[in-house]
Parts: sequence; structure tokens; C-alpha cells
Amino acid sequence: MTPELDQSLRLANVAAVVTAFRPTPRLVDNVASLLKQLSTVVVVDDGGGCGFDHIFAAVAEAGAVVLRLESNSGIAAALNAGIARARDHEDVEHIVTVDQDSLLPAGYVQQLLAAAASASSAGVQPGLVSPARIHGNPVKRAGTRRGVVLGKEPIQSGLLIPISTLDVIGQFWDGLFIDLVDTEYYFRALDAGLPTVLADTEFDHSLGTMVDAKLFGRAVRLGGRKLQVRIAATWRYYYIFRNRILVGTRYARRHPVWVIGGILTDLRHLAYVSVLAPGRTARLASAVSGIVDGVRGNSGRKHR
Repeated sequence: MTPELDQSLRLANVAAVVTAFRPTPRLVDNVASLLKQLSTVVVVDDGGGCGFDHIFAAVAEAGAVVLRLESNSGIAAALNAGIARARDHEDVEHIVTVDQDSLLPAGYVQQLLAAAASASSAGVQPGLVSPARIHGNPVKRAGTRRGVVLGKEPIQSGLLIPISTLDVIGQFWDGLFIDLVDTEYYFRALDAGLPTVLADTEFDHSLGTMVDAKLFGRAVRLGGRKLQVRIAATWRYYYIFRNRILVGTRYARRHPVWVIGGILTDLRHLAYVSVLAPGRTARLASAVSGIVDGVRGNSGRKHR
């Protein structure tokens, strides 16, 4: 397949899998954008419970396949379930994984396919294809190979996965539940000789929550403006630190620099938000709990 092939032929061979948990009505617009580019879109309700039937009904009416899980199983399990359903279509050659709050603009999937085709033509078999930018922020680069730009640790939303990659390295690691699911998959593909290729495109995606920085109860100002810090939900810090240990243990021998760097980055972020962001006690408790379970090798959904 070359970049010049007909767009409609390409997009008929791609399916999107959208994971959703207690979504807002914005999900309907995001799915509608996908349906303008693809004929197959599978939306997975990750056991969000009652109260969202009207949103999933609207998504189904728009033309998507809706798969509703009985319980909250985590993003990895939801992706695996959606991919399995998408693969029921025998002509599907690529999967695009998408978060519920990601909007993929017109032509986005086509750009990923073109990058994959160009890489293949240059003799580089892409394991994953990621946008070069997310909400204007550049994705980490891993140099070039035969003129093809490679990337590091892409996020799973907006990611193109060839079916051939799934056949070689398998499903997402559902024991992680959430956080570092995409990073672990990236390293698994990389170790199988399947690099991540960057496409010259981008999309909008929510990256945490911005809150006003405070020190001793007073707003912190920088250059006359209130300083803001980006935080994740308190419960996420359990998975961030637990999974950092679980994934780090798995890849420490092959990627020691990444493992050490990742741990230091997470600790630096935790220290930063603990000083400047409210909710520090609960956040620290969540992180410590994750560290303990990570050392113990516990995986899956946290037992409360």
C-alpha cells in the first residue's frame, strides 16, 4: 500500500475502538468525527453503571457499535474487548485506539495511514503509528531510521495499531488496569523489532487538570500571574506508582535508563504537586499505597 492509494479503500480497512467510562455528551461528537473517517467504530462502555444510557444510545444511533461491559475492568481490558469485536470484520487491517475525550479531526486517520505506508516503503515496519503532536505538544522522538521519524512512548489515544502488530505481540496488559498501559505496549512492540512511527498530524486530548498553586494556603504568583500546576485525580496516583514499578520490573534489564528516568520523573512530579497543589495528604497516601502494591507485585483493579 502506498500513500497515493484511494482514501476510501484505506479507511474501509481501519476500525476505531473508543473506550468510555461515565462519558459526557461530548463523546457523541467525538464518535461522529470518527464515523466521517471510518466505517467501523466500536465504543466500549467500561462498566460505568446506569445514568449514561442516553449517551450510548446516541452513539449507537450515529452508527457506532456499542459494547457494554458488566463491570469497570480498566482501559486495557476495555481496549482488548473492543479490538476483539472490531476484528470480527475480516477486512480490518488497522485499529485506531481512542479515549472518550479525544477529538480526531478530519483526515487524521488518513495521515497515520500515509505515515505507515511511507515507513513500509522505506523498509521500516511500523509497530505503532502516533501523531507527532498532541494538543500542540510534541511527542518524544527516537531519532530516524532510513529517513523515517520514530517516536517514544506514545499515548494510546489516537494511536494506529496494525493487526500484524497485535498478531505478533498480543493484547494490552489488562493487569495494569490504567496508566502505563500504552508505555508497556510500546516497549513490547519495540523489543519485537516494531518501532513507533510518527505522523505529521495532531489532535486535541485532555492531559490532566490545571489547579491554582498554593503555598501555606496562599496563591503562588509568577510574573504577576497565578501559577497553575497540572494534576491527575487522586486515585490515579496509586496506579501511576504501582504500574511504574510493575512495568519497570518487567523492562529493567532491557531498558534500565528508561526505568530509572521514569521513577525519578514521577517522584519529581509528586514532590512538586505535594508542595503546590491541594489534596496533598490523600495524594501521597495513594502513591504510597501504589508503591507498596507494586513492590508486592499486585496488579489489577485496586481492592478498596
